[in-house]
Amino acid sequence: MIDPELAEERLGWIFPRTAFDTTLSSPIASWAVASLIYMDAVAPLDEDPPVWARPTTILWQQQNMLDDRTEESDRVEWRKAALRGRKAYEELLATWDIDIAPRYRENSRETLRDDVFKEWLGLNVMRQRAGLSTTSNLPRWAIEAHFADLFDPTLEGDELTEAISRWTDEYLDAGARLRAHRGRESASSEYAVTVTLPDGQQRTLEHGQSSEILKGVIEEWAPRKLIDPVVLTVSEPGDKVYVGDQRTLTVLGVQIDAASLLPDAVLVDLGTKPAEFWIVEAVNSDGPIHERRKAELLEWAADQRINPDSCRFLTAFASRNASPAKRRLKDIAEGTFVWFLDEPALELELSLIADGFEKVIPLQRR
Repeated sequence: MIDPELAEERLGWIFPRTAFDTTLSSPIASWAVASLIYMDAVAPLDEDPPVWARPTTILWQQQNMLDDRTEESDRVEWRKAALRGRKAYEELLATWDIDIAPRYRENSRETLRDDVFKEWLGLNVMRQRAGLSTTSNLPRWAIEAHFADLFDPTLEGDELTEAISRWTDEYLDAGARLRAHRGRESASSEYAVTVTLPDGQQRTLEHGQSSEILKGVIEEWAPRKLIDPVVLTVSEPGDKVYVGDQRTLTVLGVQIDAASLLPDAVLVDLGTKPAEFWIVEAVNSDGPIHERRKAELLEWAADQRINPDSCRFLTAFASRNASPAKRRLKDIAEGTFVWFLDEPALELELSLIADGFEKVIPLQRR
């Protein structure tokens, strides 16, 4: 399943707003993507989808369903009821003790059908059921599987960038391909995120929420938490890696291999003895520091000549109220700190999570 907020962000990258009609990446379009995937209205190549959808079945969808009712049995039961009609859908929600609170009203179906779906059909995103008359009330819409694959929440970073580029080249016509590539280049340049490092130098990161989170970590979290912070590395999609000055690395006896799998950022606090290395993951969709990731990062640190005993871990989110944090906080490894961009003066200390609670502590320099 994918959250509509994340779907909207990806639609904006697939169809840059500087190059395509904004309808293609609008909130209602992202809601359609999340809802169609939820109900399995996804059409494999040369096959019919498991189920076809109506615009109303998408508009009846609710956020609490996308968040909490994601087991396959629930999704099958929901789509069967929704396709039978509004009464069956409302009766099902009543048995589940869920209030009826769809995000969109039914009068939005024309916008969905005539604006979003019509545009998507011409871009190989949508499939319309063959053999139905225009007056038929049978469900007729499904999203193409090759397009739905771009919304796998576990697909991120370089893999996501490359997947979008491959899809663009394979499924868009020449004109749309050119607009997409140029639009992304323009967006990357126009909306690039400028980060001021602790020593006053500036670095430019690619546009996106992950870069905004990293900017907050470097400019807000580090001055509050660390005594003498230095940024050693910042990595981002597209094989772009900033590696700190060689003099500092030499003094620390560290060798950063830019070709290896890097964390989103590595900072060192030179004000502690011995120096502490902070390994940071900025989570916009997936990728918190869970137990397996923590073990991988400790192996990575050892390969860079960083003493694992000197490693500290930080997972940073945009907000505790955003869907990535709601989904991933429970997975974070014990001994990891959590910070939120919209609460810069606080952090969560998860060192006691095994005992069933977390401790919110004020964030201040030690």
